[in-house]
Amino acid sequence: MIASTMDDLHHNRLSGGSGDERRERLEYLADLLGQLQQMADQHGCRKLSRMLAISHAEAQRETLR
Repeated sequence: MIASTMDDLHHNRLSGGSGDERRERLEYLADLLGQLQQMADQHGCRKLSRMLAISHAEAQRETLR
């Protein structure tokens, strides 16, 4: 699922896909990363939680570009 989303993002960037579609996919990815970060935190995986939090923040930042 994540690999497919990343492939779609890469394809849209190269093929000039609509900005709205790219933003929607990035928002979805950011939400997914946020949920994974919460799960890692709940299970005491501190390092994984921090890494996912950074990825979540980056995905959110990308939605604003």
